[in-house]
Amino acid sequence: MNATLTKETPAPAAPAGTERLPPDAVRTGEPFTVLYGPGVGDVFVDATGEVRTMEHALWHMLRAAGFERIVFSTLHDPVYFRDDASWRRSRRPARRTPGPDGRAGPPGMRHAGLRGPLGGTRLLGGGPAPGPERPAAQDTGAARASGIADPFGVMTLHAYLRGTGHRTAVVFPHADEFLLHNQASRQLAQTLAAWASDGVEGNQWVLVFNRTSLHEVAAFLTGLGRCPGLETFVTERRDEPARGGTHRIDLPGERELERLVHAARLRKGLRVAWRDLDRVVRAMAGQPETVRVWRSRLIQLHERGEELDRDTVRPWLGAAAAEERTAWERLAAMPGTEDLVRRFERLRAEVATEDALRARGRPSRGEPPSRHLVFLGNPGTGKTTVARLVGEIYRDLGLLARGHCVEVEAGDLVAGYIGQTAQRTAAVIDRALDGVLFIDEAYGLSDQQGGFGAEAIQTLLKRMEDDRGRLVVVVAGYPGKMEQFLDANPGLRSRFPGPNAVPFPDHDPGILHTILMNRLAERGMTAGAEVAGELRQIVENLHRTRDATFGNVREMRTLADAIRSRWSVRVGPEVDEPVRSEDVPESYRGHLSRPAPEPAELLADLDAYVGLAPARRALTALAGRLRMRQERGAGAFDPPHLLFAGPPGTGKTTVARLLGRMFRSLGLLREGHVVEVTRVDLVGEYLGQTAPKVRDACERAMDGVLFVDEAYSLVGDAGGSRSGYGQEAVDTLIREMENRRGRLVVVLAGYPDDLERLLDANAGFRSRVTVKVPFPAFSPEDLGEILRRTATAHGYVLAPGTEERACRLLEATRRARPAAFGNARDVRRLVDAMEENKGARWADGHKGPELLPEDVPEALETGSAGGVAG
Repeated sequence: MNATLTKETPAPAAPAGTERLPPDAVRTGEPFTVLYGPGVGDVFVDATGEVRTMEHALWHMLRAAGFERIVFSTLHDPVYFRDDASWRRSRRPARRTPGPDGRAGPPGMRHAGLRGPLGGTRLLGGGPAPGPERPAAQDTGAARASGIADPFGVMTLHAYLRGTGHRTAVVFPHADEFLLHNQASRQLAQTLAAWASDGVEGNQWVLVFNRTSLHEVAAFLTGLGRCPGLETFVTERRDEPARGGTHRIDLPGERELERLVHAARLRKGLRVAWRDLDRVVRAMAGQPETVRVWRSRLIQLHERGEELDRDTVRPWLGAAAAEERTAWERLAAMPGTEDLVRRFERLRAEVATEDALRARGRPSRGEPPSRHLVFLGNPGTGKTTVARLVGEIYRDLGLLARGHCVEVEAGDLVAGYIGQTAQRTAAVIDRALDGVLFIDEAYGLSDQQGGFGAEAIQTLLKRMEDDRGRLVVVVAGYPGKMEQFLDANPGLRSRFPGPNAVPFPDHDPGILHTILMNRLAERGMTAGAEVAGELRQIVENLHRTRDATFGNVREMRTLADAIRSRWSVRVGPEVDEPVRSEDVPESYRGHLSRPAPEPAELLADLDAYVGLAPARRALTALAGRLRMRQERGAGAFDPPHLLFAGPPGTGKTTVARLLGRMFRSLGLLREGHVVEVTRVDLVGEYLGQTAPKVRDACERAMDGVLFVDEAYSLVGDAGGSRSGYGQEAVDTLIREMENRRGRLVVVLAGYPDDLERLLDANAGFRSRVTVKVPFPAFSPEDLGEILRRTATAHGYVLAPGTEERACRLLEATRRARPAAFGNARDVRRLVDAMEENKGARWADGHKGPELLPEDVPEALETGSAGGVAG
């Protein structure tokens, strides 16, 4: 800027304005001041308690900032003034023209710098004789208005700004409308561009946009395409807010709203409950509402003859106004928040220390610590509730001005087209300024494949830096996924440092049971000791069998509401009736303890199988021990992991399936299903594949049995060779056995000697697998019985001599290759071979059901020892 203003005696100070339009919003040295925000179009309550319109409040702000001449311009009135002094300073002495009576007329109003066809014609209305400087008495219109056309209006405004005699501000109170519909758009664009590069220092254009964010202002100007100089100015400030030249007009804070209440009390006669005033005003300031809205509501209260207290404002503020306790007290009352309370107490001490240092002239230097937080936990652990309290606590500590909480998910930030995501994210952040932005399941931003989540993250990171001190971001979600989210962009780790991660563990059964009983009481129900005990069992089993989607507090509310629904149907108007067992839905009653069956009943299915007597004895002893613990009231305990030691075909898989059902009958497993895997299902071919495969298998087997056949092959064959990926599978499996204790039973199956080597090689297995079930090779008698049963199942009978010949073949096969002998599996293979030979005789007319000795082959090809045992 080349020209400068000449000095003049400062104008008298204007009355104090409002916090939302401070004088320093207009920064000296900038060609423009761009105003925007959710408070644009609102009214303002100044320090005197007067309710002012935007234009009036702007006049006070500019006068307090030192402007001596303030000119306004709208489509309706291209040039007008709101005070006599500005109007007088816009007149120029002119040659007086004699009037009809021969006396000189009034001085001309045309600016000395203007040239045009109107010559010395008065463009602006006359006024009273010069007197004390004052704004317009009422906000009902311009004090001095013109009727000139747009092109000449632009020339007039530019001429005023070029003058150096008085510090001048030209105000567009409705800049969007003015720039869009002004008939001199080309001339205006040229004037703004010239002013941006070569204006008079100290003079300014002040443009008020009805947009909530600077991003929206920039988008409007880009779409308009008529004002490149102004567009460049706004775009640069959008990208570098610290450069100045823009100011966000926010929604009212506590002090302004308190002045509004007192104005309504003194001028309208509104009755106020003084005991509630502070709490009500604080809650009002936490709502995203304008002064206009609150003024209307206060008038409604007065017209209804009601008093302003925490009960009458409840429809507008919800429970916030009625809450007796402070945010600190509410946090301390939440279950399991002891660590959080200590964390915020430390923060309060830090703030107090910083205030004391500042009072002694020794404020801390450098960048303040990050206040952004990461909440790690499953659903229903209180993350959202605490995020709301964080806003109030930070406000109480002076770290945030309003402390409201804007709650969003990833989908609220991401749009479907390039460029839209940044605007949408910026708009959400603008709503959260001076408060907390809570992003639940934030990893949705980084999980997107080919989406615009990364754009949202970049916008978020930039605003966290640009709006430091006005914004606290809290991201929340499942712990594992949140770690992945923080790794998605290097900037996230620096904005959310490790100490700012807050764990929200699942509530323990005792806390959940207390929450459930409190919820029942809140819903008007009572429960006796017997029902309370049953509900405790249900809660314990819900907790023990929970997965990552377990709702914690939410689950307790769902259960309480389900009980109330059934209770209401049963008792009708007899509401003094207590809750009974029958009021608990059947879907939850499945979690109650059942009388443990007798071991013989549990293992009755084994009676149908041949050769499993050793396994049956081991499992009978195990079932008896577990049943005894239940009857002695030992409380909940975890089902054991087992070794099934024996060659292939000895019934290990069959018994594993029965084992799952047995543990389910004992109440130790929720489902009792069996997932059968071998090495190929667990060990990947490439680095990074193995651990996910093991975790997936364990997840599929949750609340049931994971049966690992030929378990030794995970780390080596019978000769002892090693495999790195197999070792990774073992390490991952041991971790999963520990992490899923009580909800996963692992059965390791294979040859006895190989399993012993596996246990020796991995101490983690030996300490966790505590029960060994033997599956010895079948005796010749067992093989004969299996042969008869298999033939019968196929609809055949064994002719005399057939069984003896078949058994001799099976024994010869076992002696020839003992390690490869498949026991029951080879019996089934033999029956298939005999059926094939019978088929050759079938065409010759031998159509009876008998299997003859000649149907027994001379030799039986043995299968591999691998596979899943039958």
